[in-house]
Amino acid sequence: MKKLFLAISFLAISIITVDAQNNRFGLKAGINSSSLKTTGSGATFTSDSKIGFYAGAFAQLGVAQYFAVQPEIMYSLLGARYKYLNVTVNRNLSYISIPVLLSYVKDGLSIVAGPQISFLVAANDKGTNISNDIKSQFQTTEIAGIVGAGYTTLGGFGFDARYHLGLSDIVKDNSSGYKLKNNNFQFGVHYILHHY
Repeated sequence: MKKLFLAISFLAISIITVDAQNNRFGLKAGINSSSLKTTGSGATFTSDSKIGFYAGAFAQLGVAQYFAVQPEIMYSLLGARYKYLNVTVNRNLSYISIPVLLSYVKDGLSIVAGPQISFLVAANDKGTNISNDIKSQFQTTEIAGIVGAGYTTLGGFGFDARYHLGLSDIVKDNSSGYKLKNNNFQFGVHYILHHY
């Protein structure tokens, strides 16, 4: 909780200290197509993907012509789908995610890239006659890299597509020799509440 408070404080300070005339603020939501990637011993295994969702808010803080810093905060449901004793199980990993991205914006088009830190708020396995809380098995924070693109109309509506590459092992006290990382594609819409 302390890490989450510090991250939110950093976002607030960033918004306050940038010239307000070059700021844009908005809301966003969409779907995640996520999976879990296991790497180790020279091999890589990727689970079946599952559909989740995300929703949150963002700012574009102008720092130069066509360039902005884009901090965001959102709730994001990730995870994977797998078979256990012939039963399909959805592994649900719920995060509060805070990307801080560099954005290139021109003529409505935008390209973004940068780091993201996420804080685990819930984790469970759900399936027929299966319901297990597994939060204690996972790290409370996750680090990822984000790349993506979007388009915003003159009216403020737009859409986004992104790829989220997990960089940190999400398993707590992992001594298996393998690393488990999040892997996610995002597709969504946004709306600019205020723009210059």
